[in-house]
Amino acid sequence: MGRGKEPQARGLPRSSFDVTLKPLRSGPNMKINLGCGNHRMEGFIGVDRVKMDAVDVVHDLNVFPYPFCDDSIDEVHLFNILEHLPDTIRVIEEVWRICKGGAIVRIGVPYYNSPGASADPTHLRFFTESTFDYFTEDGATWLSAYNYYSHARFAIHSVKLVQRSILNLLPRTMQLFLAHHFATVHSIEFTLEARK
Repeated sequence: MGRGKEPQARGLPRSSFDVTLKPLRSGPNMKINLGCGNHRMEGFIGVDRVKMDAVDVVHDLNVFPYPFCDDSIDEVHLFNILEHLPDTIRVIEEVWRICKGGAIVRIGVPYYNSPGASADPTHLRFFTESTFDYFTEDGATWLSAYNYYSHARFAIHSVKLVQRSILNLLPRTMQLFLAHHFATVHSIEFTLEARK
C-alpha cells in the first residue's frame, strides 16, 4: 500500500470506505447497528463498509476511530460481524468509547465449536460463553482478574445459548457440557451494559 492511499479491501471499490472520520453528534436515544449489511432495524443507524439500502453510514469497522463521538450512543448491535473482524479487543474498546455509561450492547456470534464457526472462511475469531468476562469490572467473574488487557468495562446482563429449544429445559451446567462436548450450540448472544 503506497503512502497516502486509502485502505482497499479485495473486490471492493475504493469509494466503499468512509475515510472522512468526521464524528456524528449524539442525539436522543441514538442507536447503531454495526455491520448491518442489508438488514435495516427500525430506529437504528445502519453502519457497514459497503453502501446498501440499509446502510446509513459507510464505514469500515477495521478503521479506527469509528465516526461517532465519545459517550454518544445509547444502544449498539453487533450481530454476525464480530467474528469477521481481526481485532476483537480493539473493536470492543471502540464500542465502549462511543457508548454512553449504561448503554446496552447486544452481540451475536457463532459458538466456537459450532460447524458454522469454522466452516465460513471469512470467520477470524471464535467465542464462548466466557469471552466477554475479560471486559468486566474487577470481581464480577473469575475471569475479571484478566481484564488488564483492556480499559473497556461492561456488565454482562445475559448470555443466551442459541440451540434446539428442548435443550433450554436442561440445567445450565448440562447445556454447557453438551455444548462443549457435542457442539449443540449454534451461536451465542450477549447483552452487555457499558460501565463508565
